[in-house]
Amino acid sequence: MIRQGPILSIERLSKSYPTGFWRKPVRVLSDLSCEVHANEIVGFLGPNGAGKTTTIKILNRLAFPDAGKVTLFGGQVRDGADVRRRIGFMPEQPYFYEYLTGGEFLRLCGQLCGMSRADTESRSSELLSRVGLSGARDTAIRKYSKGMMQRLGLAQALLHDPELVILDEPMSGLDPMGRMEVRGIIRDLKAAGKTVFFSSHILSDVEALCDRVIMLHKGRKVAEGRVEELIGAETLYIELVVSPVLPADRLAAAGIPPDAGYAQGALLVLRAADNEQANRWIAGLLREGGTVLSCVPVKKGLEEIFMERVGGSDSTGATS
Repeated sequence: MIRQGPILSIERLSKSYPTGFWRKPVRVLSDLSCEVHANEIVGFLGPNGAGKTTTIKILNRLAFPDAGKVTLFGGQVRDGADVRRRIGFMPEQPYFYEYLTGGEFLRLCGQLCGMSRADTESRSSELLSRVGLSGARDTAIRKYSKGMMQRLGLAQALLHDPELVILDEPMSGLDPMGRMEVRGIIRDLKAAGKTVFFSSHILSDVEALCDRVIMLHKGRKVAEGRVEELIGAETLYIELVVSPVLPADRLAAAGIPPDAGYAQGALLVLRAADNEQANRWIAGLLREGGTVLSCVPVKKGLEEIFMERVGGSDSTGATS
């Protein structure tokens, strides 16, 4: 199938909010431009205050830009409900009518989307099972934990089978099992031909899931590209895992400096600068009676790239 252009296009988006007694404008987005294509998983990254949530609100017409435009499916966001019906959205902090049960809430969402009652019931059962809430279908939402509300928010975003799914911090409040389940759902969406655009602070999830990432810092785009391109092929060091932990005199005899690694239980973890040094150390360790359990080149991860681009400093702004 020939790609006809981006499913989502953001062009030179800028946004300021008035703050303080004098209502002084604070810029939260500055000339942001990026694209998302069909059947991609795109991660939207940035520290607190970078402008991620503001951008996502603009995509859903919950906020309006000072300048620039957003195009969805070839039409501008303001073009009407037909475009927005093709989008599923989960906010960072979903709001629910707490006196409703999970099933009743999804029934309401189905009515708002124009779904038939039969389709809503069928789809609700499927999604509640997929997000692990089948047993809480008839439980009032006020009794849900934060993680359960995150799961319900994800179910409502997917209820009408949207083409583009926009998720603001979907892993927030979830335990490791919940995060694994959400990662599985996102992969399933891509396998079904959907497009997913999500923000997250959990860089390991982004690295595992995303085709491309867009990084923001203080309202400006600082990086965009495929994950493997951003990470590159550079090796940071060679990690050797050795058993047993050899005493200092035998390590010295093997040609290994005392500050080259650390003990981890019954194992010794060493970091060699390059392949040549690793080979010398392995020969010395074998000579001194050590066993090399693994030898792994360690490359840059998305976290290192992220810290390089944003400098490791959090924005002081309250708006994200």
